Amino acid sequence: MKELTGFSKEEKESASFVISDFDDTVTTDGLIYPDALESLYKLRDIGKKTIIVTGGSAGWADSYMRLFPVDAVVAESGALLLVREKGEIKYYVSPLIRDRAEYEKKKNDLMKETEKEYAFSSDQYCRIFDVAYERKSMDRDAEERLMKRLEKMDAKILVSSIHVNVLFSPLNKAKGLESFFPLLKRKLSVDMDFPRFTSSSIALGDSRNDEELFSLIPLSVGNMRVKENEKAFSSLPKYYVKEYGSRAFARTVSLLLS
Repeated sequence: MKELTGFSKEEKESASFVISDFDDTVTTDGLIYPDALESLYKLRDIGKKTIIVTGGSAGWADSYMRLFPVDAVVAESGALLLVREKGEIKYYVSPLIRDRAEYEKKKNDLMKETEKEYAFSSDQYCRIFDVAYERKSMDRDAEERLMKRLEKMDAKILVSSIHVNVLFSPLNKAKGLESFFPLLKRKLSVDMDFPRFTSSSIALGDSRNDEELFSLIPLSVGNMRVKENEKAFSSLPKYYVKEYGSRAFARTVSLLLS
């Protein structure tokens, strides 16, 4: 992982799609700053397509589609896709979630079992598939106990900067993106196969739940959160920037478009 001081001409020309996390990647402490918002508009205006891939809820994903110039959102760590169709926002469920009734039972059982001991995310009420626990409500020992408990339940655990996300499927951000690619091809008029799509993209993230995207997409950038915690990652991005959140996002986009 190298410090990003600039992209090569080939990297700039190849990056037609920006695949980005949202919390603490586009935002800083829950807020989107003017430079990051302006960067999203610059990407749109120059013709690059932005796809947000987040552990965030279906409810937040709907808000992103309504408020920001993004082309699609893959939400709940790969479980859902939101796109615009004829002026309306439509959502689709990943084909990797096959039995929704069984899934719902596992999710509800987990929530009942853990609700007295752990704090759910404040947006749990608008999550369809995943269960999210607030990391700030746990010390390290409590988080480790939760992890061991979830591992015994054969649950998929994904850790972001703010949440421990739990899914009852083999999903992660990269698998979710790939599972939705046939839909994305049609909805966004993408005329290429998936390997070419990944080589025509740039991935941006800040947390361990982004590492599969860093592995999938050769051109990838983390912010200082990645650099500070690099020993915890199994896959690191190609580059990192010496900034956090919105500033890191704006810096990366500025170098990409320069």
